[in-house]
Amino acid sequence: MVHTQLLQTHEAIVLLAAPVVDIDGTLFVQGGIFLALVFILNPLLFKPWLETQARRAEAIDGAARKAVALREQADAMVGDYDEKITAAREQAQDLRGASRKEEDAKQAKLLADARTVAAEQASAARSKIAAQADEARAQLSGRVEELATTIADKLLRKGA
Repeated sequence: MVHTQLLQTHEAIVLLAAPVVDIDGTLFVQGGIFLALVFILNPLLFKPWLETQARRAEAIDGAARKAVALREQADAMVGDYDEKITAAREQAQDLRGASRKEEDAKQAKLLADARTVAAEQASAARSKIAAQADEARAQLSGRVEELATTIADKLLRKGA
């Protein structure tokens, strides 16, 4: 039993001290297989895969550059559009202002003409009324004595 324990302990020590990789003649065979795979797989697998990755990266970068260029072009077009809209609005405001001034001038002229006509008509009416008043006074001034006598007679008869 002690012997079995010693043997198990010795095996454990040997296992712990044993190298992980044995260096012997198979190392050269493994190296040759590795180099053969590198030479065979490099043109068949690695180079096409790397070229595809490079083309993909170039396509992504090209698309990004194109997107940036298109964004700049769109920004320039928006700026130009905004300038043209602003200019058109200013021109429209100027036209509206000029039209409004022209219409105001026409309205002021019409109003002035109407006032002139109204003043002339009022003056003519005043003159006519004054003439009629003078005529009525003239007619009544000759009949004042007669009317006064008639009124006095009527008043005196009522009182009597």
